[in-house]
Amino acid sequence: MRLRLEIRDLLLASWETDRESVRRSLPPELEPADVDSRFLVTAVCMRVCGGRLGRLPVPPFSQLNVRTYCTWDGEPAVFFIRAHVTPLGMGGALLGAPYRPSLLRLRKGFVRAPGLGFSLRYELRGEAEPGPLGRHELGIFEAAGLRGFRVQRGSSPTAAATRTPYAGRAASGSGGLTTTYLTASRAWSVARSSGR
Repeated sequence: MRLRLEIRDLLLASWETDRESVRRSLPPELEPADVDSRFLVTAVCMRVCGGRLGRLPVPPFSQLNVRTYCTWDGEPAVFFIRAHVTPLGMGGALLGAPYRPSLLRLRKGFVRAPGLGFSLRYELRGEAEPGPLGRHELGIFEAAGLRGFRVQRGSSPTAAATRTPYAGRAASGSGGLTTTYLTASRAWSVARSSGR
């Protein structure tokens, strides 16, 4: 089944961690993988403005997912640790996505998930290349075993961003965390169920 989504205000905020922390978050079938010699955890926030699942329309919703990077049978992949969506996105759960309902507020420069203790302000700094974070094509999540899907991304302008002086709990909870940000104002992606 083919799913096409139109995405707005995409933010990837990545924090460096260690291999063992990534290992503990993964099922035994997956191996931790570094991204440019760093082990990362990434919070991805986005607004889905609509799309299509086959011929059916997809309603607009917002999503916050937390992911890390791994290999599955030797192929680089993204493992979804948690995924939260606003109520109209819960239809994805019918397809096996491990979505949890949440209140999410997303707009350029600001992300807030009050019930999750996640709040982040950022400001755009100019164009940037997505680098290795934008190259992963295999997404994996747990739902009665491991399930995978393939992603094809459309071209979109991306920008680097920096955290503003306001510090949300997730961004500053451990003191001196270094955060890497990447944003896109418009994007699209096509996902297909993986043959695994």
